[in-house]
Amino acid sequence: MIESQDISIIVQGAINTVETKKCIKSIRKYLPDAEIILSTWENEPTENLDYDIIVLNTEPSSILIDSYKSKKIYNNLNKQLISTQNGLKQATKKYTLKIRSDLIIEKPTFLEFFDNYPKRIERYKLFEHKVIIPMLLTRYNYNKNKMPFHISDWWFFGLTNDIKKYFEKTKLVEEPNFTNYFANEENKYKKNPYGKIPHKFAPEQYFGYSCFARNFDDIYMEDASDYSEELMEKYRKCLLNNFIILDFKHSGIYLNKYLFSKNEKLIGDQYIDLYNPYRYQKDYKEICDNEFLITETPILEDKKTYSKMRIYKKLYRLIEHNLPINKKLATLFFELPYSIIMFILDSLKSNRQNF
Repeated sequence: MIESQDISIIVQGAINTVETKKCIKSIRKYLPDAEIILSTWENEPTENLDYDIIVLNTEPSSILIDSYKSKKIYNNLNKQLISTQNGLKQATKKYTLKIRSDLIIEKPTFLEFFDNYPKRIERYKLFEHKVIIPMLLTRYNYNKNKMPFHISDWWFFGLTNDIKKYFEKTKLVEEPNFTNYFANEENKYKKNPYGKIPHKFAPEQYFGYSCFARNFDDIYMEDASDYSEELMEKYRKCLLNNFIILDFKHSGIYLNKYLFSKNEKLIGDQYIDLYNPYRYQKDYKEICDNEFLITETPILEDKKTYSKMRIYKKLYRLIEHNLPINKKLATLFFELPYSIIMFILDSLKSNRQNF
């Protein structure tokens, strides 16, 4: 078993006076002897936080990408990259956990999986040991808008040298051209997989693509619209050969402000586009170990499942604390009943097809 004294933990990002304190407190509770490196910004409120090393970075500017629910959403890619890279420079232990400053460890069960799924193939083998990542935001090859190398960046656990290999040579992006990429006249004709959000790559995809493209000559993307089935297959091999993907039940790490981080299905229909425990085991068996025994329950890939996920999404909207009351009422009396009706119809259709 990995001991906490052998782990450097990079708590990375802006300081939330409530959530960051909870984050570090949970680390001290469950990984008491770990080296905590707080990598944040100059002038952040770091007093009364329990860390071993602090890195105060000069904060770069952020570019506005969208407004949602009266909130302004910025592209913080360069911020995440700077705070992660500079935090990694201070890591002295064999293992590293890179974690957002608002994530909480409920129980460090992710450590129990570090030596699981050991089989690998030589092609696209990059890390010395597989790195553990969360299921949420790690994309599966399902949606018609493919997102190869979209690997969740909420947290990473692995050998320190492997985490460095993933991040340390990644370049900062040039702004505002990167964030406004698909809004530029010369790129408007391209099929943007992110919908209205015009950035060249999402941060998760940029980090993942940058890492594997600089290590394998046959991996190239001009932008997020530049995908193919061949590239998706390369992504799948890179992912299964270098990562272990865990849901909350198996990792014990969650994001307090998102209920769905403890029950991923509550994210709604987006859940269908993500890896889940069964999908990971299925792909692991196919790519790395054809003798592996799948133990997870299959997730059906059909319209009935999609309709069910829509119901989960509407239920989650009802308990969102920042959703205006008029939108909650619309969800309760119109959107949720409609989703339930569609689920019933799709279930009846599915049952008829099975006879």
